[in-house]
Amino acid sequence: MKIHKIHLGVIEQVHGGGKGAPLTTSKLAEILEKEYGLWSGFVAANAEWINEQIAEAIAGAAASALVSDEGVALPLERVAADLAHRLQQAIATGQIERLDLGPGKVPTQAALMGINHRFKSGLNNVSPGQKAAFTQAQRKLPKSERARPVGDRRPSFVDTGILLGSIRGWAE
Repeated sequence: MKIHKIHLGVIEQVHGGGKGAPLTTSKLAEILEKEYGLWSGFVAANAEWINEQIAEAIAGAAASALVSDEGVALPLERVAADLAHRLQQAIATGQIERLDLGPGKVPTQAALMGINHRFKSGLNNVSPGQKAAFTQAQRKLPKSERARPVGDRRPSFVDTGILLGSIRGWAE
């Protein structure tokens, strides 16, 4: 009997630059798993749904095999794809923040500060001019009273969108 597996992961691509080697989506996924338990926490929170989907898929494939002479596709491919889509939606909508993921604090500090590298200023709904004016005003204050610029709150784990778009599920 062959055992089938469902995998949840990312397509490897460059996520960001910096000093040295560029950060890839797979390395970022490893970091988020280690610091927040993003993948394992999501799977644990959705275990009942996953089990139901697997049971339905196998039952459907068995029924199809009984009435058809043709081969049946891997029944878990759809479940894997649906699981990846469910994770993408949970991250994009902020629902992931309500799950008990792991050791890291969620929502993340970056999400609370509105850090968003899709914008030129690096902050949600803050123009480069607004950021520059804020920074200039802060320089007039004593160092102990200065604050960092903050953008509008964003969902945790959504910064550039590259990681979110690279999430995939597959079966083997």
